[in-house]
Amino acid sequence: MQKLLIFLTIIILSSCVKESRIEIPYTGNKIVVNSLIQPDSLIYIRVTSSKKVTDYTFDPLDSATVVLQENGITLPAPTYRVINGYGYFVSRSVAKTGSHYSIRVANNGLGSVSAADSTPVRPKVSEAYAQRGLNRVRFTMQEDGSTVNYYRLRIFNAVAAGGNWVIDRTDTIHFRLDPALNNDLPDIITNDYKSESILTDANFNGKTIQFVLQTEKGVSSSHMIIELSALTPASWKYMQSTSTQRLSDSDSQNISLDPENAYSNVENGYGIVAGVNAARLLFTVE
Repeated sequence: MQKLLIFLTIIILSSCVKESRIEIPYTGNKIVVNSLIQPDSLIYIRVTSSKKVTDYTFDPLDSATVVLQENGITLPAPTYRVINGYGYFVSRSVAKTGSHYSIRVANNGLGSVSAADSTPVRPKVSEAYAQRGLNRVRFTMQEDGSTVNYYRLRIFNAVAAGGNWVIDRTDTIHFRLDPALNNDLPDIITNDYKSESILTDANFNGKTIQFVLQTEKGVSSSHMIIELSALTPASWKYMQSTSTQRLSDSDSQNISLDPENAYSNVENGYGIVAGVNAARLLFTVE
């Protein structure tokens, strides 16, 4: 359960801490490193210390030594910043597509840790369409057939802000793949409406395919955003292993995720360092 509390309160900053009263042996504090690396964005690295399950605060290690490498070359030391009440070590330059990043962290009194991953290519999405009052959203994806690929799919309403259209975080859209119109995707069609779908290209590798999504409620916004994120195997495993917890609307003491199965690629510590690459397509609702 120690791992569960560590991961989810760092990566999903807008979520509440999920508690459990199950007693689990504690093996001592370790460094926790979390960073989802997005190309064309600065790299934000959250570094904290793990705690017993009974401790519901997570101490930031703001004096830690953080070494960031890109393709084996050490980059200028990340600077420590407090953003929305949380401390991050922030890179001096943006991440690049297809590059390999490694992070090493040391802090007095705790064993040093390391983790690494690469950044994937951005997905190609187009031809999005929805009609106000109905409950279907469709878009086209051109899939790269050279490798096995992993994705996270979400859809959002968009609101005007500062002359731009941005994601409306106040209204979560729940959806599923329309079972009547996605015959090529039998393995990922479910009866449940969720705020995200995590999938592989097993049924559409190398194809251009149209996704038809069925929303739980009728479309009411004038603009929407399709977000399709390419995931590396590491970020896919992490998203898969924490999906139940992140999407749960149940009571905070009802923990359905097995903490031992929460994926981590941080050697000698906890957390996740993994590449993602989100493609966002803004479109006008008819």
